[in-house]
Amino acid sequence: MPVEINNFNAIHMNHMKEIHIISHCFLNPAVRLKGLKPLPALDLPDNIIQLPCPEVSYSGLNRWEVTSEQLDIPNYRRFCRKIFQPTADILQMLHQAGYKIKLIGVGGSPSCGVMTTSVGFEGGRLREMDHSHIQGTGIFFDEIIQELKGRDIEFNLYEK
Repeated sequence: MPVEINNFNAIHMNHMKEIHIISHCFLNPAVRLKGLKPLPALDLPDNIIQLPCPEVSYSGLNRWEVTSEQLDIPNYRRFCRKIFQPTADILQMLHQAGYKIKLIGVGGSPSCGVMTTSVGFEGGRLREMDHSHIQGTGIFFDEIIQELKGRDIEFNLYEK
């Protein structure tokens, strides 16, 4: 009997050495921009850290659609760094404890895009505008990546 318990603990501990850090809207679709489709469900293990939503914290629920170009201003970047600090501290401790860090962002997001982000709005009066998605990182994830690299924390990036 004790062997089975030890094997269970070894398997359980091995599973726990990986942690997923996910964009806020994967678990809370209420913060997504009005009119956007829900994100696909993620098949994740129990070890999850939900990032804060920078856009809703910065501009509220009734915000307008923006692109990464519009968010790429010193004050928004400073805000992103500030709200990420507590999570960065936790990730540093987890990394030092041997956890594998996996960051999962939202494809096309101006803040949480990992491989694709949005560009194209020129500002000015409200009117119907098209924007496009390009290869690139959203502003919040860009700040996250810089912070983790600065702390020598190894991580992998994914986009859904």
